[in-house]
Amino acid sequence: MSSRPQRAPLHVVRGETEAGAQPRERRGESALPARAEAEYQWGGADIPLELLYERYAPYVAAIAMRLLGREGEVEDLVQDVFATAVRGLRRRRSHAEIKRWLATVTVRRCVRRLRMLTLWSWVDLAADPHWDRIADPGVGPEDRRLVAQIYRALERVAIRDRVAWVLRYVEGESLADIALLCDCSLATAKRRIGRAHARINASVEGGKRRGS
Repeated sequence: MSSRPQRAPLHVVRGETEAGAQPRERRGESALPARAEAEYQWGGADIPLELLYERYAPYVAAIAMRLLGREGEVEDLVQDVFATAVRGLRRRRSHAEIKRWLATVTVRRCVRRLRMLTLWSWVDLAADPHWDRIADPGVGPEDRRLVAQIYRALERVAIRDRVAWVLRYVEGESLADIALLCDCSLATAKRRIGRAHARINASVEGGKRRGS
């Protein structure tokens, strides 16, 4: 895996200007006993699906929450991801391969879900988002407001641009990995991230001018 951009101790970072921020650990990756962890290295085909779910459901849920911004959508999406990914999981032969496959399926299902939520919002059927719950619990009120402001801006960004930006600046994925996860070229991934970043920066700067 290629090097990742640095991230602040938030689910959402302020952008590339925070060069001194330290990467945070991935959430949703609880430790397993050594024997069980070793089993993941010699093949997914022999691992019970229940154990795979227990191990990786928090990982999928964390990605889904950051992409969707709606806590009420996460549980159903996690179930959907595992139902969709189960055949592919049996073909993955290592911990890294299992994670990458689940991340790929999660991104695809989140794109579909965001499209559905956009349609529902036109008729007031979409649930209210929970942007205040996306920030890390330990952050202060200012950073929590910033996270909410960024996600409000993301609601007005094209879905594929939004997903690419979150993968880059929230999940910390490399550009090459984003292109793979989003099933697009590297140039397209860069354009999507750039469009979203410009929109978010404009929203944040506008908020500062308004004093919000």
